[in-house]
Amino acid sequence: MSILNLSLISAFLIITYLIVSIFIPMLSGGAGYTPTPRKLIDEALELVNLRKDDIFYDLGCGTGDVLIRALKRCDNVRGVEIDPLRWLISRLRAREALVTLGDLFRYDISDADVIFIFQYRGKINDRFADKILDETDPGTRVISYIHPINNMNLINKQGDLYVYET
Repeated sequence: MSILNLSLISAFLIITYLIVSIFIPMLSGGAGYTPTPRKLIDEALELVNLRKDDIFYDLGCGTGDVLIRALKRCDNVRGVEIDPLRWLISRLRAREALVTLGDLFRYDISDADVIFIFQYRGKINDRFADKILDETDPGTRVISYIHPINNMNLINKQGDLYVYET
């Protein structure tokens, strides 16, 4: 096989993986990848008054932007990502955080004090609300970027940031 053929096959496989990786989370019932602007991450962490001793989760942590910002305020930062490439990037970028490769709907969040999500409106957020309400203690703060969550107690809204409490 010639170098040209190997190059074409490699390029095809890389492009295919990148396209498929956008949809992997959606196939498991989650959302596609869209990064959260850093300015909004800081606003969100301020809105929930993230403290050093809180246990913070970013569910669907992507490439780790939220984790990195949370590590500046909190010692117990955790992320869950289903896509292997984004999980690896997140692990490398947010080394002090515990980043798990897995499905956020199958991950135990019972010890969470603060949860950050950027999922999709409706079915996904409703399913997520059920998980939060079933697994977390009263007083857990939940930040949802852009999309509201039905059946949860909204305590604050600032622009595209929704803050809930269980």
